Formats: sequence, structure tokens, C-alpha cells
Amino acid sequence: MSDRIRTDNFIWALCCCGCLPIIGLIKGLIVVIPVSILSVFGFTGIALVLLPHDIVYTYRALIKTSIIGINLKILAFLLLPIALVAWPVLVLFVSCCFGFFFGLFGPVVKTFDSKYDLFFGGISDIIYDTLYFIENFWDFNYHSFFIYLLKIEDRKVNEPFDINIIQLILSLILACYGSIVGVIVLSVMWFIKLIPTIYRLYRYLIELLLEFSLVVIFMFSIFFILGFCCVPALGVASILLYIGYALFGGIRCAIEGYKYNFLRGLISIWDTIHCFDSITNSYIFNTENSCLPDCSETYKYKKNKRSKVIKIKNSDNVKKITDITEENKFNNNEEPPKKENNQEKKVDEADIAQELIV
Repeated sequence: MSDRIRTDNFIWALCCCGCLPIIGLIKGLIVVIPVSILSVFGFTGIALVLLPHDIVYTYRALIKTSIIGINLKILAFLLLPIALVAWPVLVLFVSCCFGFFFGLFGPVVKTFDSKYDLFFGGISDIIYDTLYFIENFWDFNYHSFFIYLLKIEDRKVNEPFDINIIQLILSLILACYGSIVGVIVLSVMWFIKLIPTIYRLYRYLIELLLEFSLVVIFMFSIFFILGFCCVPALGVASILLYIGYALFGGIRCAIEGYKYNFLRGLISIWDTIHCFDSITNSYIFNTENSCLPDCSETYKYKKNKRSKVIKIKNSDNVKKITDITEENKFNNNEEPPKKENNQEKKVDEADIAQELIV
């Protein structure tokens, strides 16, 4: 326990009425603006500045890799922009939340720690920590992230996996369709659930408030008031999460369409929306029910034509199968000689018996 929050310390006697939280809040209000600016422009700026770098390395790995064929490479070339656009959007959302909460509450935590100065301690440390996190984010995106791409680039296989040109066109159509429908529907869903989401956040804060004693509530009342003021901004910022989820839902449509069939690809985006609706309803309304139908298994089957194609592809192996059956027949023909050996043994035994009789 820090000396600053011990009851026998004179600072605690002076700050028992909430002065420590107020001092920490004042420092937090001073730091939150520069930290938020550094976080948003730092993390999001790195994601945007290194976006051409990401594109070059990703597409170079796609060109050089031998695990996939030419048609699948073309599909990846056309679908990757969706994921590359969604990446800075998600980074922006996370950096906004990180900059606000870390910049505001970081100095408060350090105010209760006796290792830091009561009035000025923690202000510069929070800024240095933010710069340190930004530097690590740069190192991760510039170095560590592309190690996986280099492994894919250097990996060698005998027969690359590929799809035909028709599946390429259909997958591209499904990806565009899923992204557009997902963004439109989830944006409308976000607008409908914005008020209930904010209301649920307020209820959560009230439930959290009731778990503390009156002394703690009085001491930290300024933070609860500040939390009540920040809830609407957090609810509005959640639109970035909805959009990012919708963009990745479009890529899932292409994957599901190839894995099963075209109708399954069309239904897949609605399955994604249904899952997201259930997740948000479980948080907002404490129920996993959704007004949308559950289509997780709808049209989730493979075409009969695909099985025929597999048979045609495996027609080259008919020779191998017949060779195996001939070998089995040959092995079966090896059994009669064993019977002949048995007959020879019986003949020998008969000769011995005759000799004994004689």
C-alpha cells in the first residue's frame, strides 16, 4: 500500500475529503488533450503513413508466394483493399479510446503513488509512456508484422492451391456486395441502438456506483460525473467498430461463397449482421435474441456439381487405383502356393507312413 493513502499519513488527513482525486483529475485534464492528440495522430498516422509500405510488402508476398495459384492471387489483389481500408479505421477507434482514458486516468493513478510528486508527478511520465507505445507500434508495423509475410513468400509447395476464373468473379461480387450491405445495415443498426447503448452505459455506471461506500463515492464523485459526461461520446465513436466489422463481413461473404455456394455467400453477410445484433443485444438488453432470422446453416452445403468436378479431377488417379487392385489380386494369388506347400507336406507324410507300413 502506498504511504499516501495510509490513514496515519498527514497527506491522507488533508486529502480524505477527495483532494487526491481532484488533484489527479486536474493533472489528467492537463494531460488528456496532448495525450489524445499524440495517440490519434501517432497511431493513426503510423497506420496511414505505413499503408503504402504495407501494400508493397503484402502484394509482393502475394506475387512471389507459391502456395496459391494465379486466379486466387488476382482475387486477393482485389479483396485486400477492403481489409487495408478497414485497418486505419479500427486503429483510429482504438487510439481515440486509448488517448482519452490513458491520458485522463493515468495521472490519477500516479497521484495515489508516493513515488511521484503530489502536484506534478505523472504528467511527463504519461506523455513519455504514450510516445513509448507509439514507438513500439511503429516497430511492430515496420518489422514484426512482415515476418509472417516473408514466411508466406519463402514457403514452397509442389502444387499451389487455386480457384477457377468463375469463382474469382463470383467471390469479388460477393465481397463488394457484402461490404456495401454490411456498412448500410450496420450503420442503421448503430443509429437505432445508439440511445439504448448510451442508456445501458449509464445503468452500468450506476450499478458500479452502488457497489462503493458513501465515503468512496464522495471522494471519487468527480470521476463518476466525468464518466457520465463521456458516455455519449463513447457511444458515437462506436460507429467505427460497426463499420470495421461490416467491411470484414464482406470478405467473409467471398470465403463462404467459395467454400459452399453462391447463395451461401449472399446469406453470409446477414449471418454476420445477425451475430453482431445478438452480441450487442446481449450487452444492451441482456438477451441474445435478434429480430433477424438465424441463417447460420442456411444454404450451407456443397454443390453436387462440385463433387462431379472432384471425380473428374481424380480421373487421373484411376490408373493408380487399378494398379493397387491388381497388386491386391497378385497378393491374393500368392496364397495358393502356400496351399501347394501344404499338399507337399501331406505327400511327404504319406510316403513316411507307407515306409513304416512296409
